[in-house]
Amino acid sequence: MKNLKLSLLAILGVLAFVSCTHDDTPLTTVVVEGETGVGSSTDELLVKKFSVAPNWDGDIDEVWSEARPLLSAAVVTPAGDKTITLNSSSNGDLSLEPTDLFDPYTGESYKYSLRGGHDGTYLYLLFEWEDDNDSRDRQSWYYDGTKWRQENKYANHDNDKFYEDKFGMMFPIGNPEGFAGGTCTVTCHGGLINAEAGHKATRHYMKNEGELADFWHWKRDRHALAEAADDGFVQWEDDYGIASANGRKNDSSVSPYSTSMKFTDDNTSLSGPKYVIPNRTNYFWITKAEVDNGTAVAVTGVAADGKLTLANGSVIDPVGDPAYSQGFGNKRMPSVIINAGGGENDPRGEVKVKAKHTGSGWQLEIKRKLETGDPMDASFAPGQSIPFGLAIFNNAAIGHGMSNFLTMTIE
Repeated sequence: MKNLKLSLLAILGVLAFVSCTHDDTPLTTVVVEGETGVGSSTDELLVKKFSVAPNWDGDIDEVWSEARPLLSAAVVTPAGDKTITLNSSSNGDLSLEPTDLFDPYTGESYKYSLRGGHDGTYLYLLFEWEDDNDSRDRQSWYYDGTKWRQENKYANHDNDKFYEDKFGMMFPIGNPEGFAGGTCTVTCHGGLINAEAGHKATRHYMKNEGELADFWHWKRDRHALAEAADDGFVQWEDDYGIASANGRKNDSSVSPYSTSMKFTDDNTSLSGPKYVIPNRTNYFWITKAEVDNGTAVAVTGVAADGKLTLANGSVIDPVGDPAYSQGFGNKRMPSVIINAGGGENDPRGEVKVKAKHTGSGWQLEIKRKLETGDPMDASFAPGQSIPFGLAIFNNAAIGHGMSNFLTMTIE
């Protein structure tokens, strides 16, 4: 258990949680502790009007002491057996990957505190959760002695976790069937047919045509410059029941990142990183500005002996150099290019996030207009009680702790 001490007053709350790939029966019991002078709840987020709006800067202003915290935990529960491989490194050999979709995260529990308030124009959330490590090492490029590879996207074991920290929140748009009682679980469908290697057989889509849910997805690396979460939605898909039925979409606008960071040499057919910042160590993303100003140099050749030729004529020789080795090499190359995105007035960037890792956990200050005027966004008008669910990804692409069956009450 991690050591984050949420500044909240002592209660004991017992809650149950369920993975989105299962039915709504509670599976796991957790105990939550905290302390506060305004009470607390284990399943209701009370959003009152602030006396003064907090400064959106990632710090915890005194005004947050007015907000009653929702104290709970997100638990990773089994998600069902895989029938296909997800990592390209497995080459179709299912025995190289864990049986359950969420292993090796299954059983992990992440205590969190969520507080909310509004100023009549904006909804503000303060989201804190336990996490001793600031996970940024997302699918870095390394040299294995024979060829360049990326760290696995989906962890095969406890020492194979090379991803970024994330969170997700889901709210109904209108009144989709079953959402009030099931929250996120009603959008998640497992056991889909015709799945191909590298593609999931579990997908998000709504139960009925025309229904929508608002989905926020923050990614530690990919949103480092944008200071936002991906504002997206979940919709119905005509190919429901099939693994191609991916109803989770981002709002159409400016993407704050690109994950197309692979270069393939036409002469050798070998692949490697697309850009490199020569001699930089321990870096986990490259900015668009660094590409534009030449700080990041394009790879133009990948030789059979592993040497990378760069656009400036220089050569990187990884052979025998531990700095490029799997897992711990400090010159491994990033898998993403990031930019500042389109800002608050861009549909995808409407959910603003200031994030700080404190050394023992995450502290996120979130801000979004109560009403955006976008039909693909949830309404947070005062006077509503809104069901919602959230997920915490601890250095994980897919294995996430779920906390569902929550209610946001806006006064």
